[in-house]
Amino acid sequence: MSTTLIALIILFVVALLWLDGARARELATAISRAACKRQGFQLLDDSVYLQRIGIRWTDQGLRLRRMFRFEYSMEGTLRQTGHILLLGTVLEAIHISAKQAPESSQQEDNVPSMNDTPGGNVVPFNKRKR
Repeated sequence: MSTTLIALIILFVVALLWLDGARARELATAISRAACKRQGFQLLDDSVYLQRIGIRWTDQGLRLRRMFRFEYSMEGTLRQTGHILLLGTVLEAIHISAKQAPESSQQEDNVPSMNDTPGGNVVPFNKRKR
């Protein structure tokens, strides 16, 4: 193989990984925006940022598992931190603390909450058990 072909293959793989990461970030932003709106919160900075990335084996094969963080507030004064876990481009979990939540807010059934899991406000990033 020529050096040029190897360089093109490496460039192609890097471009695919970058595009997949951009798509996952856009998805995480949309999910966090919708979750904040549903809870009556304001998504601060209108963005999320990648906190952690890992690899996980699933039934469909090897997938990237990403944890995104975002900040939100009820009135724009007290910042709270939320987390989103994506396995590939599928939502695995979302955590928004209910410390400021209005009492009448309802959570949609299609978006799971980390409040229902043991560990409180800790987002698990467990290693696969063998």
